[in-house]
Amino acid sequence: MTPIDEQARLSRLRALRVLDSAPEDMFDAIVLAAAAVTGMPMSLLSLIDENRQWFKANVGLPGVHETPREYSFCQHVVAASGPLEVHDATKDPRFEDNPFVTGAPDVRAYTGFPVQTADGVTLGALCVLDKEPRQLTPQQLEALAHLAEAASVALERRRELLERRESAEQDAAEARRLAQVSQALEAELRGSQQFLQRTGRVAGIGGWELDLRNGDLRWSEQTYVIHDLPPDVDPRLEDALTYYPPDAREVLRQAIDAAILHDTPWDLELPFVTAKGRPIWVRTVGALERENDVPVRLAGAFQDVTDRRRAIEALQSSERRFRQIFELSLGLICTHDFDGTLLSINPAAAASLGFDISAMLGRNLAEFMMPARRPAFEAYLERIQREGIDRGLLELIGSDGGLRYWRYQNAVEKDVDESYVLGHAQDVTEQHRYEQLLVEWSTKDPLTRAFNRRYLERLEQRVKAHRPWACIVIDLNHFKAINDTFGHQRGDEILVATVGLLHRCAAERDAVVRLGGDEFLMVIDDPARLGETRAMIEEEAAIAEIALSIGGTVSEPGEAVDTVIARADGDLYAGREGRHHRSRDRQET
Repeated sequence: MTPIDEQARLSRLRALRVLDSAPEDMFDAIVLAAAAVTGMPMSLLSLIDENRQWFKANVGLPGVHETPREYSFCQHVVAASGPLEVHDATKDPRFEDNPFVTGAPDVRAYTGFPVQTADGVTLGALCVLDKEPRQLTPQQLEALAHLAEAASVALERRRELLERRESAEQDAAEARRLAQVSQALEAELRGSQQFLQRTGRVAGIGGWELDLRNGDLRWSEQTYVIHDLPPDVDPRLEDALTYYPPDAREVLRQAIDAAILHDTPWDLELPFVTAKGRPIWVRTVGALERENDVPVRLAGAFQDVTDRRRAIEALQSSERRFRQIFELSLGLICTHDFDGTLLSINPAAAASLGFDISAMLGRNLAEFMMPARRPAFEAYLERIQREGIDRGLLELIGSDGGLRYWRYQNAVEKDVDESYVLGHAQDVTEQHRYEQLLVEWSTKDPLTRAFNRRYLERLEQRVKAHRPWACIVIDLNHFKAINDTFGHQRGDEILVATVGLLHRCAAERDAVVRLGGDEFLMVIDDPARLGETRAMIEEEAAIAEIALSIGGTVSEPGEAVDTVIARADGDLYAGREGRHHRSRDRQET
């Protein structure tokens, strides 16, 4: 199953220069969001190369970077240039014999959306997988499609940034080379003010001498070379002036007159046309020489400065190009020193925060951060000065008081006088908010805002870290009767009130989880607080007139989460049974 335009597609894929690149936070965030929104344990950003599928980002398959293309589910997405959803791979004739279905990682459910270029060439897929048969909801499919579009845009932006950076580096390198050539030639010219003695020591610089007593003009060998003339030509002043265009010729005449009349030296750069018709730029330097206080000659140096002029023009062009990129770029660009003080900031970055550029220049970036974030910013400054490059997520405060999130990749630039940090960033505020919302949707109960059963995955991590914990299970008494008698609205109010009660009894690092229906779990960070917290819940429940049953226990080292909760359930049921016996005994008495 190979797309008809496969060679063109592979060419577009390789033009991105992303294959076998290092992990990047933006793509990692996309696959994490895909896994979170769908609830599937595996999520991949897969790019289909000629003989393999390579993973730019990977959740749920640690240590796996690529697999053979022939077994790839995502290959079908590329071939069709459209989404693919497989509810149970064992019942799909396309995949029932696939080694990833018959063996590890035991894929059953798969959903993938195409990752495409702006003109519709499909390069790979953003997919989610599960070991159990699954069917996503329309809302989950829509969210996954949006994330695939985000991955497509991110890949294109990554390529554009690489190309702009390489172009800028090449321009800068050429400008520096030409500037070095220019500086060397200029230094040579300054050391060649007099004829013969000095010109012989400086390569590429000609000399000349005009005898004011008889009008004789003498040139050095290099001066003939610059004029494209053989050394046997006898130069005359009027003939020499004809190599300059009329406007430049008049400027040089005035300089000669000023030197003779007022002893004023000259140093000019003028356009020039050689005897062979080559248009160049020359630098001519001249001064009056006296003998016994009597003017006797004009002497000076002569140099082809075309390369230097081109270097200057190239440098000016490069600076204009950099300025245009800086001013017009939609990306966020700034420079700051190693203390965090802003040296420059482009309009897009200032607009992202809602400030005028003038209101930000000279201020420290820490001024635009919450106090709690400033220690991390200090660590960033130390890190980038030490390592020369850094990337991550920056939280800033906009002019409206709202938070903005910049995904940055910054590098140290070494200038002639002082080094500084060049910052490149993207405003990912909306993406960040969306990711946070997706995480909240996937981990919070929509009615009570307590954690849902997904929180138990965190407990599994705690068990692996050998950190002790305790838990209390809570079950509302006669809750079905309340729903049947007073309606579900009243039942919902009691559920919300119960979660509020549990939160009041919880410490900062504790967690309240709704296991389902009228069953709740409180995870206690410090096992020593189990008895105190249990008593507090019972007291609060009595005051609030909420009838509930409660049980608790402390985890044992390495004990599975389900086992600990089951033991707490046993304690709850034992307590409830004891109350029933005591109630019957009182009735019989």
